[in-house]
Amino acid sequence: MESFSRKEKLIFDNNRGQTLEISVLSPFFLQEAEGLDSMENDFYTAKNFNEDGVTVVGSDVRPRNIVLKGRILSDKEINRPQLIKFFNPKHDFTLMYTNEEVERFIKCKVEKTPVISKHRNPEFLISFLCPKPWWYDKEIKTDIAMWVGTFEFPLMIPEDVGIEMGYREPSSIVNINNTSDAIAPLKLQFKAIGTVINPSIVNVETQEILKIERTMLPGDIITINTERGNEYVQLNRNGLITNIFNDLAIESDPHLSLDVGDNLLRYDAEQFINNLEVTIYFTPQYVGV
Repeated sequence: MESFSRKEKLIFDNNRGQTLEISVLSPFFLQEAEGLDSMENDFYTAKNFNEDGVTVVGSDVRPRNIVLKGRILSDKEINRPQLIKFFNPKHDFTLMYTNEEVERFIKCKVEKTPVISKHRNPEFLISFLCPKPWWYDKEIKTDIAMWVGTFEFPLMIPEDVGIEMGYREPSSIVNINNTSDAIAPLKLQFKAIGTVINPSIVNVETQEILKIERTMLPGDIITINTERGNEYVQLNRNGLITNIFNDLAIESDPHLSLDVGDNLLRYDAEQFINNLEVTIYFTPQYVGV
């Protein structure tokens, strides 16, 4: 288990809007933590005839276990039941780690509710399961295709001359640098400022593509999420959200992701590309804190 400094905090938020901090400055004093940094692999192997050992054919990362050990320093009569009540195994939690320089987030559930001793300053032990084992940073937004305004108020337009009100970004290719520790799924948003037919985005190097076979009307917004287990394609038309997953072209990769490092992405449309605005969101992922 790891010991903690005064700068480090573990802050839990549950799906009831409640918050609880465990740190060396909290009444819930953090003594040790296990599982904040380490990850474990599961390997898939094949055994060939007359082969020494095995051949690794694949792997994936196991869910993360986090175990916290601490002590209730004050107001035992109040804080002991508060700790038990807060870490309800039926609730969902977001854990934020911060040390005043970085913030990392992870989703977790209570694997074992607080075990609390009967001492004057009782010790507690809590175990969590994180189904998605990566630590996340804040979401990053990148506008690929958009119109850029070129004027400010107060505005004076010279007579018989006019003025440029805005311009289209000149390149249909953008580089997105994924500086995290793992391939990151993305959330892609197509927005139509006029009619757009069959918008798409492609990874220039791998030629993986996401293409929607649909005519977008002015104001339409199509959002595509490529996270495994949470894939969706939704159309927002005048505030009405519709599932249009079946509008993905057959050649589309519904799990198009950003590799670690540089990713060259190109947007396109079969017609009226200048009416298309494109935004990409992704959340960096990290092995530990």
